[in-house]
Order: sequence, then structure tokens, then C-alpha cells
Amino acid sequence: MPSGGGRMFRTKIVRAETKLLDDKGGRVSAVVSSESADRDGDVVRVDGWDLTAFQKYPVLLSSHEYRSLRSVIGEWESMEVHGKQLIGTAKYFVGEGNEEADWGFNLAKRGRAAFSVGFIPDMTKASPLGNVETDGLTAFQPMEFKGQE
Repeated sequence: MPSGGGRMFRTKIVRAETKLLDDKGGRVSAVVSSESADRDGDVVRVDGWDLTAFQKYPVLLSSHEYRSLRSVIGEWESMEVHGKQLIGTAKYFVGEGNEEADWGFNLAKRGRAAFSVGFIPDMTKASPLGNVETDGLTAFQPMEFKGQE
């Protein structure tokens, strides 16, 4: 998906490993990205993460919905690389009038949440992986990303 300035915006969805940190305070720890291939075959290398811009406004969004205030369901208190994983501590805005935040936290504390990172890749540090798969209408090339914000 294109974004402003002609830069490409990508997503990677991970079946999250979550750990409840504070039931009353709405806090969980979650693996939000790893170096495993995602469902599109892409691999995002953790050494390539530049979190500078993210840390200025570390919102937890529902479903990558940037156009709705109700989609802001929390904030990331921390986001760090640990080994081959990107792990964050999220604080959901539970009990503050946003039902989507409440529901998102309920799913997360039950281990039923999926987290997805949205990122802008540095295509000068990206390389194709494997063979192009085609369905006759479109071709898809899995990529390895080694630099992203």
C-alpha cells in the first residue's frame, strides 16, 4: 500500500504470544514481530528496526485503522528487540469509554489477540526471497526486509 511521500507501507501479522501483566491496569506483554516468515512469505529482520519515529507516538491501534479516534485502543509503554523478536508492553485504555479497547484487552489477556506491525521498509536494504508465485493475474514476490521503521 503506498503511503505519503511515495514510500511503501507494509504489515506483518503475528499470532501473538501474550503475557498478562496487570489485569486491572490493562497491561500485556506481546511478541509483535519475529524473523519467521509471515503469511505472505515476507521476513522482517529484527536488527533492521528503527523505532525512533514510532517511539514519538507509540499508539496501539485496532486493525491498522488510522482514520478513527476510536481505533486508538491503547499505547505501547515499551518496544524492544529481544533476540529474534520485537516485544512490547501495551497498556490498553480499558474502562475509559471505548468498547473496542475493552474488547481488545479481553482478547489479549485470553491469548486470543493477533498483533501486526505496520512498517515502512527501506527498499535499498530489501531483497527478494524464493520464487515468484502467480495465479495468472498477479505475481507475488516474498521479501526479506533488513531495514524498516
